Amino acid sequence: MTVEKFTISRDDSVYECFPHLCQTNSGRIFLVYRESNGHVASEFCRLIVRYSDDAGKTWSDRHVVIDEVRSAGILTTWNCPKIQQLEDGRILLLADQVPYPPGEWGIENQARVFFWFSEDEGISFSDPQVTSVHGICPDQVTELPDDRWLLATNFRVDDADHLTQMLFISHDAGNSWDEPVPMNGNPNHELDEASIVRMPGGELVSYEREDMGRPLQKLISTDNGITWSGPYDTLNPAAHGMPVAGLTQDGFVLVTGRYGLRSQWRVDMSEQTRKTRLAKRSIVVPKIKGHAANERFVERLPRGHNTAESESEIIIATGGTSVHTFAFLEPTESALEPDLKRQKGLLLPLDLDTSPFADSGYTGWVEVERGEFLCANYINDDAPLAQIRGYRFGLSDF
Repeated sequence: MTVEKFTISRDDSVYECFPHLCQTNSGRIFLVYRESNGHVASEFCRLIVRYSDDAGKTWSDRHVVIDEVRSAGILTTWNCPKIQQLEDGRILLLADQVPYPPGEWGIENQARVFFWFSEDEGISFSDPQVTSVHGICPDQVTELPDDRWLLATNFRVDDADHLTQMLFISHDAGNSWDEPVPMNGNPNHELDEASIVRMPGGELVSYEREDMGRPLQKLISTDNGITWSGPYDTLNPAAHGMPVAGLTQDGFVLVTGRYGLRSQWRVDMSEQTRKTRLAKRSIVVPKIKGHAANERFVERLPRGHNTAESESEIIIATGGTSVHTFAFLEPTESALEPDLKRQKGLLLPLDLDTSPFADSGYTGWVEVERGEFLCANYINDDAPLAQIRGYRFGLSDF
């Protein structure tokens, strides 16, 4: 088969982004994503859940789990939602929460992760339950055979210039969490947005975004997440957004994610296009006088052709480069191999966002039948704002 592309949701009045998928024991597929006014929610924010009982061919109506609007100058934002079925059968939805302004800018460690639970196959969800887990861009929960839960987030430790991938551990099914520990202490790497995979032999591999120009990185644990070796380079170039990794029924590791060149250049570099991109206000960083963390972040933020600045804010235009979405496949022995020369894998292009406002490549995927996959991605492409697009592909496409 060839990669099939189709629209899951498109509403040109909202910015639909950050989708994630899970498939339950009954075969129902859940999709969660966020609706907002831009890549950074600054005016309104909603978390949406939809489900499919026919392998993603049709979808239920939108279930608005939470709906926020800016009030008294502040918006409660919800970011990077994840959805999964726990081993006890419940559906868990989680997301990080942070007020805007200031947004996550410089205060990533103050963002809190919230849980919602469903015990009726997603027909209804509980009220949001705050956890002691802090940080942004959470992974889904990893359940271990010893009943511990692992949950990875990232934030700046003290006054660091870069983010650090942190790991929280729960011994009581998420009711309480130990203090976080860094998964990697190498100052020459900026690792964040982890996706942890439990291997058939019990080892854990954490695939992680890398913001210093390297390919996707990985850490390996052979003691149930207590310690991690690495980071190690992988063959996968798609390191510029949150990877979503998991095991397939045939024992391979599949990772979906995005890749964009570290170059802010397009063929059309006209002033008119620049102004149009900035006018969309997709990423807005407020300036807050007297807020030390925000001031440090603003001071360090690079300026250039894709930014506009006033006394109160900095606007960052999306679309500085084209954005690719890839699926990467490797055998488990490669996933557990530190040596790049001994790794092996295959790369499958899923999409290319050629829009001058390109913003794409945060994904989720499920294996609907053995060797056949459904992936959800957010992408601008032919829409004025981001939309949710689906892809069907199989092992034979690699």
